[in-house]
Amino acid sequence: MLGAYEHAYDQGWTDGLPVIPATPDLVSRFVAASGRPADAAVALLPPRKGQATVEVIATNAVMAGCRPEYMPVIIAAVEAITDRRYPLEFIQVTTNPMTPFFLVNGPIRKQLDVNCGTGCLGPGWRANATIGRAIRLILQNAGGALPGVYSKSSFASPLRYTFLCGENEEENPWTPFHVDQGFQAGDSTITAFKASNYCNISGGEGVGPEEILRQIATNMPPMYGGGDGVLLLLGVNHARSLHEAGLTKRDIRQRLWELARVAENHFAADFVAMERAAGRGENGMLYRTQSPDHIHVAVAGGPGPQDVYIAGGLPQTRLIRC
Repeated sequence: MLGAYEHAYDQGWTDGLPVIPATPDLVSRFVAASGRPADAAVALLPPRKGQATVEVIATNAVMAGCRPEYMPVIIAAVEAITDRRYPLEFIQVTTNPMTPFFLVNGPIRKQLDVNCGTGCLGPGWRANATIGRAIRLILQNAGGALPGVYSKSSFASPLRYTFLCGENEEENPWTPFHVDQGFQAGDSTITAFKASNYCNISGGEGVGPEEILRQIATNMPPMYGGGDGVLLLLGVNHARSLHEAGLTKRDIRQRLWELARVAENHFAADFVAMERAAGRGENGMLYRTQSPDHIHVAVAGGPGPQDVYIAGGLPQTRLIRC
C-alpha cells in the first residue's frame, strides 16, 4: 500500500495525501455503479483537454477513497463544472485561489450520508470529503491542473482539497436551493459554484431581522472574482429567525444588496475602476453584485449564530441520475 502511494505521488497523481490503489477490480466496480460504459465520454477538461471518461472518473474516485455509489454524484459534478457558462479553464490556470464549491440537494443526501448540518464544511464525513477530493483529482489528472505547471495559483487554498456539503433542507423554512433552480423537490442534484474564498460570519443573534441582515452584510467582504455572484449559506438559527419575521429569500437578497455596499474611497483606485466597469458601482458606492438576483441563498450547518459567505457565484445545477 505504501509503495503504491509513493509511486502515485512520484507520478504527480495525488493531492499530496495517501490514495487508494486503483486496481482493475475496484475500477470495474465503480464503473458498474455509474450505470454507464467505461469508455463513455463525460467531458473534456481544460486546460489540457483531457478526456474524462467514466473509467477515468472511476479511477480518481477510487484513489480519493470514495464508495462506488458516489459515482453518479461525481459524474453530475463533472458535467456541471464543464458547462460552457462555468469558468473552469480560468479557475484551473489563474493565480487566484478560486475553486469549485458543490452543494448537494435532494434524497441523495440521506442515501449517501452527505453532511448538511453541524460541521458540514469540515472533517469527519466520508461523502463530503471524498466526493470533493475525487473532483480535485480529476481536475488535476485529466485536466492537467498540477500546481506550478498549468495551475498558477499563487498561494492556492485548503478549500482546493475538497469543498462540498449538502443543503440542510430539513431545517430550511423556504424552498430548497434546487427547487429555486427549477428542479422538483424529490430530485437529487449537485450545484457547482465558482468560489473565490469564504468568510464565516458570527453573531447577530436575538437582535431582530434587520440587525441580523446588517451583521451579515457588513461582514461580506468585497473580493476580486466575487462580483459575478455570491452564495450565502444561512445558518439554521438565522434562517428560522428571518422566516419567522416574515422574510422571503427574495426579501433577504434585496436587503443584503442594499446593505452590502461600501464607499468607493475605501478601496484602491484600480479596484474601483474594475468594479465600475463591471456595473457594480454608482453614486460613489460599490455593490457586491450587479443585482440582488446574484446573491444566492441556501441553508446549511448546525445550531448557532453562524453563517458562511462564499464569494463567487455562477451556479450550475445538474440532476444526479442514480
